Amino acid sequence: MKVALFSRYPEDSDYPKGGIESVTVVLVRALAQLSDMEVHLITLERNQSEVTVEQDGNVTIHRLPDSRWPQILDIIAGPGKKRLVGYINDLKPDILHTHETYGLCLGNISIPHVFTVHGFDHANLIADSAKFATVRSLLWEYVEKQGFSRQSHIISISPYVRKMIEPLTKAKIYDIDNPVDERFFNIKRRSEPGRILCTGWINERKNTLGAIEAFSAIVSRYPQARLIIAGQAKEQDYFDRVKQAIEQNKISDKVELLGHINHLRLVQELERADVFLLPSKQENSPMAIEEAMAAGVPVVVSNRCGMPYMVEEGKNGYLIDPESTENISDCLARLLESEQLCRQMGQEGHQIAVKRFYPETVAEKTVEVYKLVCSKS
Repeated sequence: MKVALFSRYPEDSDYPKGGIESVTVVLVRALAQLSDMEVHLITLERNQSEVTVEQDGNVTIHRLPDSRWPQILDIIAGPGKKRLVGYINDLKPDILHTHETYGLCLGNISIPHVFTVHGFDHANLIADSAKFATVRSLLWEYVEKQGFSRQSHIISISPYVRKMIEPLTKAKIYDIDNPVDERFFNIKRRSEPGRILCTGWINERKNTLGAIEAFSAIVSRYPQARLIIAGQAKEQDYFDRVKQAIEQNKISDKVELLGHINHLRLVQELERADVFLLPSKQENSPMAIEEAMAAGVPVVVSNRCGMPYMVEEGKNGYLIDPESTENISDCLARLLESEQLCRQMGQEGHQIAVKRFYPETVAEKTVEVYKLVCSKS
């Protein structure tokens, strides 16, 4: 079977930026290891002037020049969409699997097609407190509704995603979790007491400030406590507020800002982490939570959107209100006070991750969907 996936793909596959790039790297590699699978990955690149084709193991990467149009216009009728559709038709895959926003515009393509929904831009804009968020959110909500209505087959990565899209589409919906890189399942834990790891973009939606405030509320009770923040700042203003909060709370010697790290460093950080923290205001099915669970690290994450479907309260972690500093700090304290509880929750999370997120399992489920889609086309 010749499969073409459209998504984002990093120049260095060990340095993915964001969850979609991480998912894509793991999935295409897992698909390529299955028998009788020819895997192609197509991207649109802002800094690309011409088409380039390269190999990443058994996966063929096609990098196409992006257009200069605003994305919301380009996915409807812009040059980027036209270039993408033409290239896919010339490639002649047996099936097309889209993971990016442009998948919204490809529901009517003649090639058998399945669209994995990773997020909702209209909700992210509000959670990010982006410029002109209300107007932009309404526009994106309209585009998303139209895009979902044109799909015939959709993969949902979370019951939350299914709940959001079911009223908007007549598509057949398949439930498949995102896969996690195998290396996270094989981590040898050497956790350091009090070491709290927080990964992801540094921005309003990820609620980095909330993590800092909650940490500052308990740090005096746990002298060994450290907050490790691994992620890249999206807006300088927010990053300045983060640094200011660290200074005002006098915890500079307790907080490390690592910036964006590669998978090798992330593995090392998960080896050392005592607790994983993600107090996001809006998420669907964050890769960071899956990776922490696979590594056997207990998680403290928000009770919003798709996150409650990943965490069994009191078994592999705690669900918190991201707006409540007291709630976040209380759950962190419970874990910092009990090495046994951390170990038990971490082991439970690892077992859940093996059943749901192992790459070979996810790839096999995905291929079954491909076969069903092709049989109905």
